[in-house]
Amino acid sequence: MDEQQISAVGSGEITIEQLQTELSDALKQAEDNLSGWKRTQADLENYRKRKEAEGAELVQFGKQAGFVQILPILDSLQMAMIHAPEISDEKYQSFKNGLDGIVKQIDVAIIAMGIQKIEAVGKKFDPNIHEAIKEVAGDEDGLVVEQYQTGYMLQGKLLRPAQVAISKKDNSKISN
Repeated sequence: MDEQQISAVGSGEITIEQLQTELSDALKQAEDNLSGWKRTQADLENYRKRKEAEGAELVQFGKQAGFVQILPILDSLQMAMIHAPEISDEKYQSFKNGLDGIVKQIDVAIIAMGIQKIEAVGKKFDPNIHEAIKEVAGDEDGLVVEQYQTGYMLQGKLLRPAQVAISKKDNSKISN
């Protein structure tokens, strides 16, 4: 209170209108303070959500970057398994089983990271997830008949398309 208000209170000269004005001003100030606090709370919540999203994005980028680095190794292991000669020697079979075990461990780790293999053979060609590198004669157009390189996705985002061969219907046999 200032000096005039103190003297007015002491002399009994303060009016109801003055008190109502002061009360109205105090209520307006309280409402302004509450509104400011609510805006600050909303800003803080939006900041938290933005930081969580940025953190999740960084984790996803880290997974993607790490996976892309090991892809050539995984490809080489898979090619070694595919092209391994059939030898009945027990030591060779143990070695081959060991390689197969390594590939399976990598597959488990990939799944744990949220990375999915693109299953292509027998599916309709989709240029969004497949890369056609060869056409072969077939009964139906655009069917994936062979897969040369596995494709991968992370949470709906394409990391690498599957390299595939697609069928092409042979129209030369059709006569008029």
